[in-house]
Amino acid sequence: MKRTIGTFLFIIFCSSTSFTQQGTERFSKVINRLVEAINKQDYAAIVREYDAGMSAKFPLNNTTLLFKNYESLYGNVTRVDSPQVKARDQAVCVIYFERGAQDLILYINDQDKIKGFIFTAHIIPESQIIQEPKPTPTQTTPQIANPDQAVEPKPAPAQTSAKTTTSIPTIEPKPIPIQIAPTSSSTASTPTTSPTIQQPVAPIVPDKQQTELYPPFKGTWTVISGGEFREGAVQNNLLQQQYAYEFSAKDMDGSRYKSDGKANEDYFGYGKEVLAPANGTVVEAIDGIRENSPGLRNPYAPIGNTIIIQHSNHEYSVLAFLKQGSIRVKVGDKVTRGQVLAQCGSSGSATEPEIHYHLQDSPYLQIAKGIKFYFERAIVTKEGKKELKLIHLPGIGETITTE
Repeated sequence: MKRTIGTFLFIIFCSSTSFTQQGTERFSKVINRLVEAINKQDYAAIVREYDAGMSAKFPLNNTTLLFKNYESLYGNVTRVDSPQVKARDQAVCVIYFERGAQDLILYINDQDKIKGFIFTAHIIPESQIIQEPKPTPTQTTPQIANPDQAVEPKPAPAQTSAKTTTSIPTIEPKPIPIQIAPTSSSTASTPTTSPTIQQPVAPIVPDKQQTELYPPFKGTWTVISGGEFREGAVQNNLLQQQYAYEFSAKDMDGSRYKSDGKANEDYFGYGKEVLAPANGTVVEAIDGIRENSPGLRNPYAPIGNTIIIQHSNHEYSVLAFLKQGSIRVKVGDKVTRGQVLAQCGSSGSATEPEIHYHLQDSPYLQIAKGIKFYFERAIVTKEGKKELKLIHLPGIGETITTE
């Protein structure tokens, strides 16, 4: 089943470590009021639970659109697990709908007002899916670059069962103008545990991925943005973006578009086939997000139409900004390298038709870390020099041609 909505992310991270039974009760009351409003379709009541920053950046019309889509996909909420408090301002719980389950990560201020939330896929543990006894896989704690950020458990590998085919992933928190930033009013009453706030640092990642990857396209494409030292990726804790790239197609003369480039159809990449970079299993397929006109972005769904493929327990390909209505696969499908998955589009944060690609260590965009990846084989042109590259790390400004 293809999904028509991504998850909205508005978070203010605060330094906080103390949480008690009283904290559980605080979050339970907020979650119960939220669930009651969801089931009554009382969207104004949901907005009344927001703090000032959240209300300004995610007003009633956006809240209504989000929860109406959730209701159409999942139905009413049937029950809620007790929240697990991770920090003074953060808790996690599972919300069960009539047609699926979602993990809710909730952030509240000292007045118990919502300052951010994430709905993301609820991954059923392998031990609950496999009927025969099987040793539980060893779980590891994800490496968190910001020491002030609460540590969350790393999700188990996505399972391809009917129970997870209707999950909605979180939208990748790419830097956008409407992203809520900490303000004095939202953080003044929050105690800190150290006199200084340490800045995020880049995580340690493997020098090369294990999966053999190939360019997710045919023809000639230019690397127009991204790379190992992507601006703002580490500083903004968008660690899945550290090794992300955008590719734009070129014609024989090296141009990316014809005419004046004011329409998506002017771009040579628009509608071109997007291919699976390696064998794997589809764990997310988001479709239905409208495309942008050249020069514009979609701040409410920055990941756009997206496919996520699991190659191994800790390697997931993300192909984003896809053309609306072009996705040919669904959650659970097995794909092979070179298989056509969708078409190049201009959805999400794309300002022109392009392919966004990165490799990450988790199916969850909001906690994943980007993995440095190399293409096994590509013809690369840079500064007029053309040569065949094996095990190649892409670079901004170079042109990649597939054979």
